[in-house]
Amino acid sequence: AREVIEVLNEAVKYDFVRFYPGKSYRNLLVIDKDFSSGAYVPLISHFPSLIIQTVLPKQVGLFGRTYNVVIMPESPFETFQIILLSALLLGSIGASPIIAREVWAYLEPALYPHEKKMVKKLVVISVSLFLFGIWLAVYIVTPWTLRITLSIYPFFVPQGYEAIIRVSVSDVVTLTIELALALGVVLQTPLIMYYLLAGGILDPSMFSRESMKIAFVVMLFVGAIISPDPSGLGMIVIALLLYLPFYIAVKLGEKAYYKRILQELVKEEEISVIKLKRGEHDGMQK
Repeated sequence: AREVIEVLNEAVKYDFVRFYPGKSYRNLLVIDKDFSSGAYVPLISHFPSLIIQTVLPKQVGLFGRTYNVVIMPESPFETFQIILLSALLLGSIGASPIIAREVWAYLEPALYPHEKKMVKKLVVISVSLFLFGIWLAVYIVTPWTLRITLSIYPFFVPQGYEAIIRVSVSDVVTLTIELALALGVVLQTPLIMYYLLAGGILDPSMFSRESMKIAFVVMLFVGAIISPDPSGLGMIVIALLLYLPFYIAVKLGEKAYYKRILQELVKEEEISVIKLKRGEHDGMQK
């Protein structure tokens, strides 16, 4: 067994030095030869800790009263759920550029030069929007939602009583990861709308003031589904964060649509002038 552990330790050292030259690898040892210290800790196990530190406040206060927030596990099996969801989010972040590259490699041979330029921009913007949605969920939406939700507890604590607010680890991590993936996917909508308008597939007249109001109501429903905040504030924040890029994409798409129409009219006018000149030239020759 000790020989196996030595081999594992050397393998971990080799991989770490190869990918992170000049850095210490002492904390990455799988296990000591005398079995006196703990086991190897995978990288994914640090991710839930980072999420909790980022999104969960240590204390909440209201009306001058402060309460401590304590995280507690609810089940011995929730660790597997946390690790799987964390791996899903990290895998999505790490794989998004690779997926974009594979999509580009698949489409590139069938595209014209001007289409290649357009699709390349689309892929870059799509990955950027996905990563922005994850950042938005982890650093803004989830912390804000949890702080508001936990701040409701002091309303139910009578004067003179002390309370500790217990929070499930799996609930916090699951909420954060679900919000991150949901916002990352939903933020692809503005990009799709822009290219549908710019390509002439959708008519800008469809997006009147009344239509945009209906779109905002739809985004309120999406915010209500995504956000667990019972106060409704989280729903409004998510709806605004979704509506703003959507509105900008529609306006930019309208501009690109009319620009394309104008270019087509100019080309038609130029063709008409060329035909007219050719007709006059042929008439003079006859």
